[in-house]
Amino acid sequence: MLIYSPKYLVLIFAMLVLIVSKLKGQLINNNDIGYVEDYQKLPRINFVKSNVVEYEQCKSLNQFVIPKIKQSKTNFYLQTNTGQIKFKKTLPDKKDFNGYEFLGYYPQLNMYAITENIMSDELSFGSLALIDSLTGNSYTIVSIGDGAVETPIISPRGNYLVYYYNWLYDGNSCFIGLLQMNRNKTHILEEHQSFESKNFTIEGIRWLDNDTFIVKTFQSKDIDGVHFKKINYYRASLN
Repeated sequence: MLIYSPKYLVLIFAMLVLIVSKLKGQLINNNDIGYVEDYQKLPRINFVKSNVVEYEQCKSLNQFVIPKIKQSKTNFYLQTNTGQIKFKKTLPDKKDFNGYEFLGYYPQLNMYAITENIMSDELSFGSLALIDSLTGNSYTIVSIGDGAVETPIISPRGNYLVYYYNWLYDGNSCFIGLLQMNRNKTHILEEHQSFESKNFTIEGIRWLDNDTFIVKTFQSKDIDGVHFKKINYYRASLN
């Protein structure tokens, strides 16, 4: 296991701050949301057992589209009501992994989804951001671990977004975050509830209705050299 000196860690942190500042400087107004310490002040999501039949009953909403956007070899551009925002692409072919990647657009939310990628001294980090096409404001869902969280899934009426993160180096561990959206507030996205587990990882989440979602989980075990995968379903009601 590598041990870095405090001076080295301070240098790495300073470099990351400079990179993030440069990237986020292109945005009109960035708001970081989803810090674990903020979620810890709020209620936890409560789950009860569900089943595959209930999970399959969930409607598959066409909530995420991939529109054609203006782009070049090194940049892409997102159009908002306040103007066009330029984003530097990640350029793996040039071994430049610092930049953004375009994921798609939520028509119901009027929001673009992008990932922010940072690499420093062979350490990679990422986060997911939602860009409001009406105001040009950005809402960055901070990373729970090193990589970005999974793309949020919106409730049928569009007032909740649920997302998850599976820990890469800690099997059978996950985090679920629930955001509430309200266009009548200054910060339209806010932390609402969360959940953590050391017993399983997430394979999928579907909304049953606007106040209920079901999580498909799996648990991995190795017994006498044989790998087993156990699937379970859990339902969360928000009212």
